[in-house]
Amino acid sequence: MKLKLTIFFLFSVLTIFGQSPDGLKEILTIKSKIYNKERKIAVYLPPNYQEVKNEKLQVVYVFDAQWEPIFNYVSNSISYLSAIGELNKMIVVGIYTENRPKEFVPMPTSEEEKKNWNEKPDFGFSALLDQHLIEEVFPLIKQKYNTNDYKLAIGHSLGGTYLLNSFAENKHIFNSYIAISPNLTYDENEIQKKIKRLINSANEINSFLNISVGDADKTEKSFTAGIRLLDTILQSKKVNGLKFKFDYLKDATHMSSPFKEIPLALIEFSKTLQQPNTEEISTMLKNKKILFSLQLKSYYQNISNWVGYSYLPYEGQLNSLAYSILDKNPDEGLSVINWALELYPDGINLYDSKAEILEHLNRTQEAKETLKVGLQKLEKLKIDKSEYSNFKNILEKHLNKN
Repeated sequence: MKLKLTIFFLFSVLTIFGQSPDGLKEILTIKSKIYNKERKIAVYLPPNYQEVKNEKLQVVYVFDAQWEPIFNYVSNSISYLSAIGELNKMIVVGIYTENRPKEFVPMPTSEEEKKNWNEKPDFGFSALLDQHLIEEVFPLIKQKYNTNDYKLAIGHSLGGTYLLNSFAENKHIFNSYIAISPNLTYDENEIQKKIKRLINSANEINSFLNISVGDADKTEKSFTAGIRLLDTILQSKKVNGLKFKFDYLKDATHMSSPFKEIPLALIEFSKTLQQPNTEEISTMLKNKKILFSLQLKSYYQNISNWVGYSYLPYEGQLNSLAYSILDKNPDEGLSVINWALELYPDGINLYDSKAEILEHLNRTQEAKETLKVGLQKLEKLKIDKSEYSNFKNILEKHLNKN
């Protein structure tokens, strides 16, 4: 049917549940040995998360989540964008911050910077946050939730500074970064210098950077020169696998820049993982030397190589793609559906879709057999009664039509 639209832990965790629009929000308390105190994180699970058994979801880490509006805004933006097909479903993890200068900035190298921070001696310990994430947060998220190993991070202001320093030092803590209004003047542009050394020495960096700054207040204007310097550095050498975008936000203040940038950056990130566009599909179909389905698998293999794990299209994406090429090449449409069934044998809607495509090919008896297989599969699935009734009605109605 065509659709329109066991690990042993050395720390203990307390969970508090709450409702969030179209999803579930949890607050976890970690007894951190790194900080020698309790640390909180927030977790947003997308709608119908409990019913998703075969999907390993990417995780978005949001810094400064102790300020609830930023965490909720990221979660709701992802929920909305995934609902309209612009973004894959994601789990959102919010990292609470207690002392931003201490947790977000690295120890400065210049004496001048050290003098500037004399009134705040407790700063420059971002390495502790690295350790907290790697040893305490990441293992917990992996153990509790259905995730893959891909980590996108979002940070604003010093949170963005922390992320870009992590990228600059090539720590591989995160895979991709959204840095909103980062302070890159810190330590006499040391982060830009480190990034320049990194790209000059690297042949390949499979990562995505989205960096932004506004223009409507003193803070944003003071950050602009450092961000433009980084823009120039990244433009100076093409590095295989490195994708980046700079957004210079008109009429955005330091506090309104996240509101403007977060949806834009998430959409830009989604382009790195999207299914082939109309032009790419047309090119594949014109290539008579290689089957379309093989080209499609190669397309997703390239994405897998970039993200570092086996990245596969979702059931609905393959279903939609099969219908999009049905009139031009129904045999290849059928091959796409067959691949979808290999990946998602419990995808009941795929049996109905396969039957429709077989009918389009005048293979009516095979269509009937496919619907019967779908009904047999449905009886074995443990799903909601209303969902069961809906699928059963669709398959039986289709079968009786023939």
